[in-house]
Amino acid sequence: MDVCRICLKADPTMDICQIRMRKCDDRFADVVLFCLDIKVTEDSKLTTKICIKCYKKTITFHKFKLLALKSDSYLKSNSDNVNKEKIEIKLEESSIASDDNYDGNCDQKILELKDESCLKIEDVTDDNSDDEYLSVIKGIKYEYIEEKIDVKRVKRRRGRPKKIKTAKTTPIAQVCEECGKTFKNLKAHLVLHKADDKRPCFKCDMCSKMFRSKRSREAHFKRKHLSIKQQCQICKKMVVNIKSHHLNIHDRDSMQFECVSCGRRFLTRSKLTEHMSQHTKDRPYECDICQKRFRLKLSLTSHKLRVHENEKTHLCQFCSKSFFKKYHLQVHLRSHTKEKPYECNDCGKFFSSTTTLKNHRLIHSGDKIYSCELCDMTFVKPSYLRVHMMSHIKDKRFPCHYCDVKFHRSDHRKRHERTAHQQHLADQQL
Repeated sequence: MDVCRICLKADPTMDICQIRMRKCDDRFADVVLFCLDIKVTEDSKLTTKICIKCYKKTITFHKFKLLALKSDSYLKSNSDNVNKEKIEIKLEESSIASDDNYDGNCDQKILELKDESCLKIEDVTDDNSDDEYLSVIKGIKYEYIEEKIDVKRVKRRRGRPKKIKTAKTTPIAQVCEECGKTFKNLKAHLVLHKADDKRPCFKCDMCSKMFRSKRSREAHFKRKHLSIKQQCQICKKMVVNIKSHHLNIHDRDSMQFECVSCGRRFLTRSKLTEHMSQHTKDRPYECDICQKRFRLKLSLTSHKLRVHENEKTHLCQFCSKSFFKKYHLQVHLRSHTKEKPYECNDCGKFFSSTTTLKNHRLIHSGDKIYSCELCDMTFVKPSYLRVHMMSHIKDKRFPCHYCDVKFHRSDHRKRHERTAHQQHLADQQL
């Protein structure tokens, strides 16, 4: 059995027979026998392991027991050599030295006390104990000495009295009745369960964006307006949170929360919950304008801002084209600079974004697991299958803005408008 010999804890890390004491060359097995009366040998059929917690407790008890035995031997050796006359002299000298309330005639009184105490001490037989001997001396001392107490004035300090420091008590975690989770600040958490119109909102000081918490507003202000970034020493990339970047990009195996379905790891439980929705077909969030459904509330909010409100705050400095996300602007700028920093390890081709590189690498894998139900074609991504399914639909939902031609796909309509109408109009203006 691989358990601790003392507390039976599983998987102990130390062996009693192999441990040596630091200050002396004694074996730890002798210490266990001395303190706990447990004999441990190497050829024993029982376990010889011990955990770190029991090891520390045994060392502490060993020191305590040695101290107790040392003190006991010292008291026994000195108990027979006690001199009664020395005790009497020490008591009288200590009473004189410690008492500051005697008069100038105190020495004469003490001499008289010595003579009278000697007469009374002679009456005590040798068979009496030391306690009776000391009680006689104590009675004589307090019988004849008149105590004079001097009342001293207590000086009061000016100013406010000092506050007494009290130990800080840690808040007790409370359980939320709505979601069943425990929180130290339950009052702040209950705000999240309120309706959207009743929850407080915090506006950014630099722009018109609203946030549900002060923490999210501060993170937005730091990321968007201050642009405080640090450089990663591994990939040389400038990031806002260097610790979060290192865990998400370079050290994913050390993250605590793991997805059971795909094995992917995440930094927080909320990120894991958000990822788990990808393995289900549920889309609980519906757009009230176009009735399109989404898995996440964040995706619904982003859809409204990008599609219906047409919010595009990132402007290109070369062609004045605007984008919803900063990343999309960065990818677009590479079309002007002709920069392609991402290389495929299989064929050596370069790409302008990680998305196009990821889609390209699916070609080398050769796994086409998404098949069409109406024909024999297979695809590597579900989005490719959805685009292909439009070819089986007879309805052409995307009409041209310049003529009456209709198309199955929006990208085909866009290509038609650019080649057939926009270029022709540009040639006429020239």
